[in-house]
Amino acid sequence: MAGFTDRPQDAAARSAEARLRAALDLGDRGELRALYERLGRPRVEVPGLTEEARAAVVHAYAPVCGEHSDPRWRLEALFVEPPPPVDSAERLGRAWAVLDALGTDPRPPMPCGLYHDGGWGNYDVIVHDNDRDDPDRPGELYVSQLGLFVNGDDWDDRCRAAFTEAGFHWIDERTGGVRVTGLEVRYFDEWTELCIDTLLFLWQD
Repeated sequence: MAGFTDRPQDAAARSAEARLRAALDLGDRGELRALYERLGRPRVEVPGLTEEARAAVVHAYAPVCGEHSDPRWRLEALFVEPPPPVDSAERLGRAWAVLDALGTDPRPPMPCGLYHDGGWGNYDVIVHDNDRDDPDRPGELYVSQLGLFVNGDDWDDRCRAAFTEAGFHWIDERTGGVRVTGLEVRYFDEWTELCIDTLLFLWQD
């Protein structure tokens, strides 16, 4: 698990982490904010993590993260404004309309738990006819409930462009494979660090 510093000999960084953890345990919001500002609003830098995905993940998971998580994630959730909410009907309607305009005959959206016949998660599934390799197998579009993030079939540039123009962020293998270090998330009865594609499209049985 990544700590507050990658340099164990850095006594100042270790001291700052200890102060942050102590302030978080006390729950004094005023003291926390003062310390957060005094330390320069520290945050865990994750190469390849976009600001849009970061904002969604921070406010969804940092408030309920594991006790060994880097305290900077919890501070960021407290003092950095969350992304503006997106109405569920608008989000799904917009994704469905993109699929419809692409001629893929989309079905009505359904929550991932219903789609998988059990469990729960934070995304919806829209079945469609875009699987060109196997016409008898329906394609799947995953629409995150944490924001305007979509994932699914490895489509061509025209399809991705259509979703981008509609305001969505396409989470591909590269962007989705970024591991969010220092943030422990409860996943199938274990506290662990997860990649962006799992965090934005989480399902558990």
